Amino acid sequence: MNVKSNVIIFSTDNKERTDVRRLKEKKLQIALDNKNSLPIFDINNKEDMKTMVCNNLKEMFGNTKFYIEQLYTWGDPQYYNEESELIVTYLVIVNREQIENETLPLEFYDITIENLEGEKRIQNVILESENQTIEYEIETLMKKEKNSVEYINKLVGTPKISELTSIIIHTGIKRLRNRIENTNIAFSFLLEEFTISELQQVYEIILDKKLVAANFRKKIDPMIKKTEKVVKESAFRPSNKYTFNEEFLEYWV
Repeated sequence: MNVKSNVIIFSTDNKERTDVRRLKEKKLQIALDNKNSLPIFDINNKEDMKTMVCNNLKEMFGNTKFYIEQLYTWGDPQYYNEESELIVTYLVIVNREQIENETLPLEFYDITIENLEGEKRIQNVILESENQTIEYEIETLMKKEKNSVEYINKLVGTPKISELTSIIIHTGIKRLRNRIENTNIAFSFLLEEFTISELQQVYEIILDKKLVAANFRKKIDPMIKKTEKVVKESAFRPSNKYTFNEEFLEYWV
């Protein structure tokens, strides 16, 4: 059996400022290669798979400043091809400011997802870069068994992206939304020092909803430490900078 590994790389970028009184708004991004696919790597029998993927990412980014975890293993025969029959996907988060490779063989796309009205659970997805726009619809079907429910994602139509790539993107975003609620994964999108507003924006673009600032501050207060630095990016008073509180890890379950 031919086995390969691919990576779904998430990052963020700043939108153009429309109000000098506010911080720049962030947008969620994903990286694709020149074939509108996720980066894929060959597997060897000399090192474990995660180490192999990390080494490839280190060469790609020029450093090891990224977050990685295994996302899913795809073994459905409908996705088999001459190159692979089994694909293991890793979820990766990188801050674009920390990428040192100036000839990165990838393009970052802004992600927009909207729910379509109707009886079926269909979402419209738009991936937009400086060079092209990829738009498609993905449908979530519910398969009921005796004691369980399985959700199956299907690509609608024949856009400029493969069905497996669209499903991996869908699965990756769902993982982000789940993990951001009970881990420190959101901090991987930021530099070591950040403002609370920047952190809140990361939560908002992943969860796709606005958060009440006071409630958010209460939630993340044990997770952050205040520094002596401030930043002034808007017309209002400067904002304090914070770092992640490593001691918070001791209280994870």
